Amino acid sequence: MFMDEMRFGLISNYRRSWSLIGKRTVVANQQEYINRYLYSAIDPVTGDNFHLIGFNDVNAAITKKFLEALIVQYPEYHILLVWDRAPFHRKKELHEMKNLTTLFLPSYSPQLNPVERFYGEIRKSTANRIFQDIEVQKKIIEEEVLKWMNDTDRTQKLCGYDWILEQCKIS
Repeated sequence: MFMDEMRFGLISNYRRSWSLIGKRTVVANQQEYINRYLYSAIDPVTGDNFHLIGFNDVNAAITKKFLEALIVQYPEYHILLVWDRAPFHRKKELHEMKNLTTLFLPSYSPQLNPVERFYGEIRKSTANRIFQDIEVQKKIIEEEVLKWMNDTDRTQKLCGYDWILEQCKIS
């Protein structure tokens, strides 16, 4: 599985939008510094995915809670978890967990992590909108994540990079 974290909050999230010819697009702007985090692990071969949302921070302690929940979700598997080199991912206690082996992606290579592509799709659900409350935004993201969790074929098509499938000998 590949794993990453996504910050979302009340700072505006801009995406492309349509407007009439000759009319300037007006998109509202918001600069509230209230954030939450979504943790995700995705199997790009099967499209199976696991998520926890609503954390106030990212650090080794919270990441450990996510990994423990991931191991509980897949008790019959030994999980190979591929992730970036965030400083808190290097903590010793995260690499000594039972039924979990971690592998680092090369530094500065988010394009190699299919979870980043997944997050791009999730961000579309909140693009060009203003939210008065972080909980409203969280609910919209939860609903979008649930759609992806229930459609593993769609997740596999999005995240099943050819190089990953080739390394797993899946065609």
